[in-house]
This record gives sequence, C-alpha cells and structure tokens, in this order.
Amino acid sequence: MQQPVATAPLPPLPYRTRPPQVLLAVGAVLLVSAGAAVASAYGGTPARALLLALAAVAAGFSLRSARARLRSSEEVLAASATGLAVSASAVGGDALGYAAATALLAAVFLALHRVAPSTATWPMASWVAAQLAVLQVLDAVPDALRTQAYLGVALMGLGIALFGRPVVARLALLTTVPWWVAGVVSGSTTAWTGTGTERAVSASLVVVAGLGLVVTRLRRVLEPLTGPPKAAPVLAGAVAGAAVTGASSALGTGAVTAAGYAGVLLASVAAAVLTAWRRGLFLPLSLAAGTVMTALSVGRLLAGQEWTALSVLLVLTALPTVWVAVRRPEDRPLALPVAVWSLAGAALLAIPDGVLSPTAAATALTALYAVAMAAGAELDTASRRATAIAAAVCAAAAVLLVVARDRPWVLAALLAVQGTCTLLWAWRTWTTQRTADDAELSREAWRVGAAQLVVAAWVAAASADVGAVEWYSLPAAAGLLLAAGPGLLRGSSWANWGPGLVVAAVPSTVLAVVAADAPRAVAVLVVAAAVLVAGGRRALRAPLEIGAGTALALALGLSVRALPWPVASALVVGGVLLAIGARRERRPVAGFATRLADLR
Repeated sequence: MQQPVATAPLPPLPYRTRPPQVLLAVGAVLLVSAGAAVASAYGGTPARALLLALAAVAAGFSLRSARARLRSSEEVLAASATGLAVSASAVGGDALGYAAATALLAAVFLALHRVAPSTATWPMASWVAAQLAVLQVLDAVPDALRTQAYLGVALMGLGIALFGRPVVARLALLTTVPWWVAGVVSGSTTAWTGTGTERAVSASLVVVAGLGLVVTRLRRVLEPLTGPPKAAPVLAGAVAGAAVTGASSALGTGAVTAAGYAGVLLASVAAAVLTAWRRGLFLPLSLAAGTVMTALSVGRLLAGQEWTALSVLLVLTALPTVWVAVRRPEDRPLALPVAVWSLAGAALLAIPDGVLSPTAAATALTALYAVAMAAGAELDTASRRATAIAAAVCAAAAVLLVVARDRPWVLAALLAVQGTCTLLWAWRTWTTQRTADDAELSREAWRVGAAQLVVAAWVAAASADVGAVEWYSLPAAAGLLLAAGPGLLRGSSWANWGPGLVVAAVPSTVLAVVAADAPRAVAVLVVAAAVLVAGGRRALRAPLEIGAGTALALALGLSVRALPWPVASALVVGGVLLAIGARRERRPVAGFATRLADLR
C-alpha cells in the first residue's frame, strides 16, 4: 500500500523568500531611493537624463530576465525602472509638464507590457502613471467636467480589475475606490443641483459607474475585496437610484412621478424575471435602485404637497406588484399587501385635492377590502394572513373617514358590507383549511365579522331613533351565534348556542314581566316555544333548556305580577327558602347539620 507523505507546513510569507530575492529587493530600494534623492537635490535636465538612462537600463534588464524566465528579477527590475522613470518625470517643470510626462510614461509602460506580458509590474505601473497624470491636471479641469474625470478614471480602473491578471486586478480595484467615491459624490451632487444637461450626464455616469462596480462581482479573485455578496449591488443601486431621481426632479412633478414609477417597475420586473446567477447579482441592485427612486420621489411629492400625483403614483405602484404576485407565488406574502396598501394610500391621498370626497374614499376602501378578502381567501396560509391584515387596515381607514364626517347611515352600510365580506372569508377559509393556522384564522374571522355586523345594526338602530331593547339585544345575540361559526353544527351546544340565546331571551323576558307588555310577552312565549321544539328536534341541550327556562320564567313572572303584593312576596320568599334548604341539605355547613335539640 502507498503511504501518504507528510509535508511540512509552509512558513509565513516573509520566510519563504530566498537570498537572491532579498538582494534584489534591497538593491531596488536603494536604487530608487538614490534616484529620488538626486531628483530632489539637483533637478534639471542632467538629473532627468541620468534617471531616465538608469530607468531604461533597468527596463532592458527586466525584459531580458523575462525572456530567461527569471520571475523575481524581471519584476524587481521593472519596479526599479518604474520608480526611476516617475522620479525623472517629476524633475523641474510645472504641473502640466509633469502630467504630460507621466502620461507618456503610462503609454511606455503599456507598450512594455505588450512586449513582456508575463511581467505584472508593467500594467500596474501604467495604471499608476495614468492616475498621477490625471491628478496633476485635475485642478485645471472645469467644475462641469470634474465628475467626468473622476468617473472616467474609475471606469478605467474597473475595466482593468475586470480583465487584468489577478494581482493587477486587485491593485486596480483598490486604487479605483477613491476615484469611484469622488465621482459618485460629485455626480450625485450635480444630478441634484446642476443645470440643464449636466444633471442627465452626471446621472448617466453614476449609473454606469454603479454597473461597473456590480460587474466586478463576476470575478472570483475580487470577492474578498468586494465584501458581502449583496454589498456592492446594493450600494451601486442606491447611488444610481438617487442620481436618477435627482436628475428628474428638475423636470417637474410629472418627471418625479415617472421616476418613482420607474423605480417600482425596475424592482417589480427584476423580481419577476431574473433567475439563476443573474438574480443573485442584479436583483439586489434593482431592488435598491427601485426602492431609493420610489422613496425619494414620494419624499419630493410630499414636500411639494402634490397629493394627486402621489395618488397616481401609488395606483401605478400597485399594478406591477400584482403582476409579481401572480408570477411568483413565493413573493405573494409581500407583494399582495404592498398592492393593497398602495391602493389604500391612493384613495386617502385623493381626498386633499378633492379628487375623492371622504365618503367616496371610504366606499373605495371598503370595495378594496372586499376584493382583497375575496382574492386572499383563495391563497396559501401565509399570503392569506398578510392580505387579510392589509385589508383590515383599509376597513379601519374607511370607518374612521365616515366617523369623522358623522354619516351614521353610511357607516352602518359600510360595516354591513365589511362584515359580510369577513364572514364569507371565514367560511371559505374554514372549508379549505389545510393547517391549524387556517382553522385559527377562520375562528378569528367569524368573531370579527360578527362584531362588524352587530355594530352596523346598532348604528342603524341609533340613527333610526328606535327605543325597543330588541333592536340592540337581538343583533348582539345574532352576533354571538355568528361568532361561534361552524361550532354551531359540531361543538357543544351550551358553548356555541348558549350565549346568543341567553342574550336574546333575558332582556325581552325581563321587560315583558316588569313592564306588563302583553305583545312582547306573547312574542317571547312563541319564540321560546319554537326554540324549545327546535332544540328537542335537533337534540341540542342549550336551546331546549333555554327555551323551557324562558317560558317558565315568563309564566312565573306574569303569575307573580298578577297576584297581590303580600301573596307575591310570600311566593318569592318561599321559593328562596326552598332553594336554600335544598342546597344546604345536599351540602350542609356549620349549623345546618345540627338537630334542633342540640341547638343552644
């Protein structure tokens, strides 16, 4: 059998070097330091010529080492040539001359890279020289073009990071960050505060810069430098969305509304269409950009009190959100409530400018409640709950609007419609329940729907100025029966039928006896008999006992009332004594269990 060969762990990086590499590094540092000292101390054409000559010699030996495949020598000599050449370009002259010299060096280093592609120093040297050239002329660049300068360098660096060899790509990305940040800040500022086409140009450049940053995520070697997977896309999307919104803000309310809607479309379409690796890369970008665009547009419209435009924007927001909910079932728990809230907000924001009256807005919110409940009843548990919560907000807003306008009949009608929709939702949820959560949701909905109908009946009764207690007790009793829901058919009769029947019977029975109301007494007796018979027919204890008790209580009460007061008092006292005696015989306490002969 072959035995695995144990290998010693690699030592830390500084201790992996060999003596020739140490000599090369020390020699390069001394050579470049001496060249920089000569340039600083003497200057002039002779010093520049000397440094350029030394740089040319070092570059020549670097090329020769590259052909001989002496990797350490070619890189160190190329670095020495770069340092000497840059020092020579800084000798004497003004900023423009220095910029021209470093730009020429960038071109020379790029040519050397073409000659010796194995040397990583040449492309890095060309990139550094190009940045130095731009820095030298930056003060002379007009303010209107400074954003283009920043982002132009940043895009060049991102291109190198995307296509360069790994070590060059990492260096290019690190050195591009300051340019990218400066360009994005400058471009966003111009997009918000500039004039004319400056806004559009700056916003476009910021968008391109953001896309360039996102594309760098495609290179695996750059992942350690770009942070968490969603960090770069979210950052790029946020700055791009802010710049686009800023550029559109100068074009008026219509453009701001369009920008907000574009943000909604961007986020919605990306969520519905993107798949595989494109979804992981571009969905955070689209969501961030769309969210920022919509939020900033809404903020601008709110600041300008453009209520109608806000209402239109929210209506448009709901349309693609519904489309996402249809295409992607996994997004429905979020998409459907957003659509409902958007339409509800649109109805409310249509009030200040008079597009809708408060009553019309309340009617629209109730219609939205009905549609949301009808659609939500056919969905899965998570989507059903989320949609019901959003619909409940619409119902509450409609009620508050009508209450504020003091329209009781309208309030009663809206509550009746809402209660009916809630009960239909509860019934549908009960018949299609799949989990225990569905059953619990259905029970809660039966109670809520019953409460809505009871309040609607009470409001209508109060508005009609009717005084009979049955206008309030009977709706309450019906509400208690409805709140029991399917328990009326399956559960304990006392737990489900009892509360409603008691609430219906007690007030009317008491009034029939106390007020000597003959028509009420006849009605109570007839209904009690019907309930008694129905309870016996359906084998339900609560209706049977409550019907019998109501009839007996009514008869006894009327009989007692018909007697003279002394006789009636004797009957009442006698009945109480009989009840106490029977109870204490069954459960005696101190004194009641003692014989009369033993009493003191």
